[in-house]
Amino acid sequence: MEAQRIRDGVKLMQEGDKASSKGLFRKPDWDVAAGCYERAATSFKIAKSYEQAVQAYGKASEALFKTDALHLAGKAMESAALILAQNLNQPQRAAEAYQKASDLFMTQGSIDRAAEQLEKAGRALENIDVNAAIEMYSSACGLYEQEDRGRFAIDIFKKAISLLVKSKKYAKAVDMLHRQSVILQKLSSRTHIYKANLSIIILLLAIGDDVEAGKQFNAMCNEESDISQCLLQAYEDLDQELLEKTVRRQQVTFLDNEIVKLARTLTVPGEGLTGGTTPGPHNQYAPPRETAPSPRSPPISRASPRGNVHDMSPAQVRAELYGSQSTQEPSSHRSPAKEEHAPPPPYTTGPHDVHPSADEKERFLDEEFARLNMKDEKPKPVTATTSPAPAPAPAPRTPVSPPAKHEEDDDDEGLC
Repeated sequence: MEAQRIRDGVKLMQEGDKASSKGLFRKPDWDVAAGCYERAATSFKIAKSYEQAVQAYGKASEALFKTDALHLAGKAMESAALILAQNLNQPQRAAEAYQKASDLFMTQGSIDRAAEQLEKAGRALENIDVNAAIEMYSSACGLYEQEDRGRFAIDIFKKAISLLVKSKKYAKAVDMLHRQSVILQKLSSRTHIYKANLSIIILLLAIGDDVEAGKQFNAMCNEESDISQCLLQAYEDLDQELLEKTVRRQQVTFLDNEIVKLARTLTVPGEGLTGGTTPGPHNQYAPPRETAPSPRSPPISRASPRGNVHDMSPAQVRAELYGSQSTQEPSSHRSPAKEEHAPPPPYTTGPHDVHPSADEKERFLDEEFARLNMKDEKPKPVTATTSPAPAPAPAPRTPVSPPAKHEEDDDDEGLC
């Protein structure tokens, strides 16, 4: 059945091409060609040959445009875009087809249908190109605004604003809300105006422009103004608790879903979502962070490997240190007695011992030698093997008093 439908469609396409071609003694018959193309598109669509159906609808639209049937040409292009979006899952091509259909409807004078096609194009582009989708929505709203038919653009405004907030383009969302507010004022819809104003204040606070939010607040005089006043007061007093309490009021939940989500993420400067102070560049009273010591640079203990090095000569210390490093046995071959009397390691980091690398050992030895050499600049004692020990220095002489001298002389005379 489907194969027969495809053969019928191909035959109709050939007839349409023949009718649209220019002969020697005849002109193209675009009416006949358009009818053949439309029937061929229907046959391809029933046979689920969607790509051929799109081509047939495109040729039918061109033929109808030649006959000045702009509305029918736009409908044929809209049918092609619908197949591309739903059956072939090609949103980019579908958006282009919707734009062509919008141009045809615009030329024919159907502003509503033209704006509707732009809205469908934006809907098709939401998942692949957010910026292009926003442009389509904005253009659709612009068509309604030009014709003073803004009441038909309210839903499109909501879609555009929601998409802008979701993509964190708050400045453009504020502009769209201002455009929507102008239309709402013409419609005298106070409830929606108040919601739009409150949404603008929330977006301005999200941007960080509380001054402009205060200016927007001056134009409000309703129940939403109380919420706006509480929001501004929370920002002025840095009261996170008041801000969280305000954004959970019932009137806020009546706003757009994306606006409500954004409102519940607001924080006053220097505060966290829970109301506590969070360390950061905006909080100068934040406690310093505790950093763990780096394991790459362990402190080196200055304790000597064995005994007291101050009682040894530099040569003996050097021999002792090199001997202890060279004669050190692996832990697996040490005897139990040796392990009990082994000296403490020269490098310690506290509760756990760290085995230093060869470079660290060499650096420690160099520092130890330098320190010992500085202390050895004083006069060194001469050992018995090299030269006799110097005699002790004589005691300082004390002056002899005259009376003591006479007594000695008297004693000497008596002895004589």
